Amino acid sequence: MKKSFILVAAIALGAGAICSSCGPKSVAVASGEKEVSIPCDDKRTDKEFFRGLGIGQSKDLNTARDKARMAANAELAGSITTIIKQVQERYVNDAGQKPSDYSELFEGMTKQVVNQQISNLSVACNRTTQTVEGMYKVYMAVEANKEEVYKALEKNFEAEKKLETLFNREKFRQNFDAEMADFAKKQGY
Repeated sequence: MKKSFILVAAIALGAGAICSSCGPKSVAVASGEKEVSIPCDDKRTDKEFFRGLGIGQSKDLNTARDKARMAANAELAGSITTIIKQVQERYVNDAGQKPSDYSELFEGMTKQVVNQQISNLSVACNRTTQTVEGMYKVYMAVEANKEEVYKALEKNFEAEKKLETLFNREKFRQNFDAEMADFAKKQGY
């Protein structure tokens, strides 16, 4: 009986140790601070979507929404621009060219793709709170599908006469996917 009690206690302790290592990690915060959870913060760029998070605050709900959407769009546009620039630099270098020879052309293409994508975004998360002072606070995450961004890039690449001889669809796709994976890894996905 004593042996079975010890065995049960050992199993319980082992299970408790295993389960405690599986739960959320406690992060130390500075004295006098409190960790807060930000709505929609889990919606970040990953391997499938470019995403941007925005927060807007105002006494008027519509203004708070507009501010949140503008901030989310700006963050998403920055992510798309960063990825496109990295893909293009890698691609041009792999093709044995100097990126500076194509930088102006790529900059124009990037702006065009970003503008196209911003007009076709979907809302991935939208949360609204109201402060004790009566202010509305809107948390919004917007997203653009990676495949749609890639298709727009590919279309612009193919349409540009100066890049006709440089464009290799397979190599470009490999570079695009590699940069998306790197970016997602940096975001923690």
